[in-house]
Amino acid sequence: RAGWRSPRAVTLWLLFLAAGAISVSQAVTGWLPGPWRLFQAMWNENWVGLFNQMQLDLSSLFVRLSRWQQGVWAGGAIQDDAIFVFFTGIMVWLVGGLVAWLARRYERGFLAALPALWLVGVASMYGTVGRTPIIMTLILATALHLLLDQHARTLRWQRTGLDYNPAIFVDQAIYVLAASALIFSLAGLMPNLMVRPVADRYYRLYAPINTQVEALGERLFPDLKATSRFRTGALATGLPNNFLLSGGPELSLTEVMRVRTDEPIIDYDPIDFYEIPAPPGHYIRGGILSSYDGLGWRNPLGLSRVERAGDDTLYTTQIYTLTLQAQAEDPVGQDAKDKLAILGRKLLKQDIFLTFNSLAIYAAPEPVRPAVAYRIEESAAGDPVALWANTPNRRVNSYSIVSAIPAVSSNMLAAEPAFSRDELPAGYELYLELPDTVTQRTRDLAQEITADLDSPFAKADAIETFLRQYEYDLSVAKPPDSVTDVADYFLFDLQRGYCDYYATAFVVLARLSGLPTRFATGFAPGLWNAAENTFVITEAEAHSWPEVYFPTYGWIPFEPTAGRPLLTRASLISTSSSGASLPVAPIEPPEVPQSSRFVWNWQMLFWLLPLALLAWGGYHLLERWRIQREDPWQGVLNWGRRVGRPIVAGETVLEYGAGLADYTRQKQQYKHDMGRMIAREVEAMSQDVSTVQYGAEHTRAAALQQALERWHLLRGYLRRFRI
Repeated sequence: RAGWRSPRAVTLWLLFLAAGAISVSQAVTGWLPGPWRLFQAMWNENWVGLFNQMQLDLSSLFVRLSRWQQGVWAGGAIQDDAIFVFFTGIMVWLVGGLVAWLARRYERGFLAALPALWLVGVASMYGTVGRTPIIMTLILATALHLLLDQHARTLRWQRTGLDYNPAIFVDQAIYVLAASALIFSLAGLMPNLMVRPVADRYYRLYAPINTQVEALGERLFPDLKATSRFRTGALATGLPNNFLLSGGPELSLTEVMRVRTDEPIIDYDPIDFYEIPAPPGHYIRGGILSSYDGLGWRNPLGLSRVERAGDDTLYTTQIYTLTLQAQAEDPVGQDAKDKLAILGRKLLKQDIFLTFNSLAIYAAPEPVRPAVAYRIEESAAGDPVALWANTPNRRVNSYSIVSAIPAVSSNMLAAEPAFSRDELPAGYELYLELPDTVTQRTRDLAQEITADLDSPFAKADAIETFLRQYEYDLSVAKPPDSVTDVADYFLFDLQRGYCDYYATAFVVLARLSGLPTRFATGFAPGLWNAAENTFVITEAEAHSWPEVYFPTYGWIPFEPTAGRPLLTRASLISTSSSGASLPVAPIEPPEVPQSSRFVWNWQMLFWLLPLALLAWGGYHLLERWRIQREDPWQGVLNWGRRVGRPIVAGETVLEYGAGLADYTRQKQQYKHDMGRMIAREVEAMSQDVSTVQYGAEHTRAAALQQALERWHLLRGYLRRFRI
């Protein structure tokens, strides 16, 4: 009756959902006992205790789900990584089931793989999975489509009684795999041209949806910071507010941003235009992290968030303290930039042009005046953790910003006297904290490196020099599960790695030596483009480094990574910066470099995927439409004429079919199996056509359908067959 559904299908879906819930909850909590626990319960006859433990483990998940749900309804949940993993597992399970159902129902591999491609695409857009999962998913989708297509065609041929060569699958697989290998190799190695106006138009259309998605994400998982093309930040790692050290980063030459500064360029001879010495480059910081837990970095909970209008001066604790100190020493007769210069700072204006739409505001440290509305996250010590755009669509792709950068020589830093913990600003003890996972041999190493050294700079310089002896290696594997402290693992076992390991080890050793130190993330300066007077920064410049606090000069960066050049330190005592002053004149919107209208970006390949699928579907619909309207016998006549065996006057359909079949057998040069099969199919088609023309009325429709099926099979063979 109407509305009735097969109980078998409903039952199967309920069982599938139940199996998914059990599997995912087991992966999260481990509530189901394994063989060892079952053996212990049987040996001790403690089945009641085993059941109670299972109930306790499972109920803990329900309690956390209930607490999380209450937070969501109240306007914002408390971050719970287990709940995030649970829902991610459920999503993967449902997508897997949908892929299996589509594959069984429609037998079209690309159609069945669409949910998986969507899931991987979302993970790529909002996470840091890189290009490898997308390419692997496309490879698997191609293989699935090849298998399902061959299976469907084989069943159709068997159902209609068509003769076919089983080796056709091998030929098709070779062609498909060769084409796929070429396409995926180009996708992995060749850049893709992105037309900036088209991309901007797309982003503007999608931005409102993305804003709603991000708002929902913040409500469900408030500390989940993603790295989408619309909201990108240096603190984002795909995990809730963590910066975990695992395998090597996946680097590429994809352009991230271009940076133009107001620093002067040395005079040059126009003949040697492309040999212009580059101005000094500066690290571009996206954020800082302060709490180390042995496995990675995070920021404490409860960061304060303050919204500011565009052009509002950002007085960080450090800059604010230095400015007040300068005013106290010389309250009149000197502008702010000269006061900062006396204290080892100069002002630098930067025009930043991003190739993606970002919520994070990048700048050379320390930023003091963004030209866009922003939201600042501050630590308990009052230092900025990160700056986020507070524009209506919550994103920026070009802006100007003024920073107070260090302008202090090594001699000036070396003259800094030692200081005690009590002399630090309030809250700065955070930058001396270390977890219990720090080993005794790490403590002994810090003592050994800084022995007989008194000044803070001498200690930091000694640690930097020591760490630069380690080998720089991007291919390191993820630390074993037995590792509880990655600094110890890097220093004594691994002894090679990339910037995250160097910076982590530096911070740990510096804090053990009594130096307030923090972990900074962002980008290295990049390559100088003399034609545009800009630094071009790619994903390969993604970097992390330590910053050490000096009471007189504030936070000073160090470079312990062996794969990067040492920092050049120059003082600025009597000269003033050529850049902006504080307060600064209104900042004009930066003029976008002409060449940045077209940028190379491999991620556009993913956005072209729907167009490629649409084109593929349109092509197949057109082919099906053409086949349905083609005259199979006319196609055979045309092919016979091309290969030298046209129909002669007076030949009947059956006579020509037999003659063309004999001609094919005699003249074939290679692929004898294919030639014999073509001959059989041509002869059989002549019989079908003869039935359509001269057979009984009730047999003509079936004969016509069979002729169409034979022609659909023959078309592919005739294209590749040579006589």
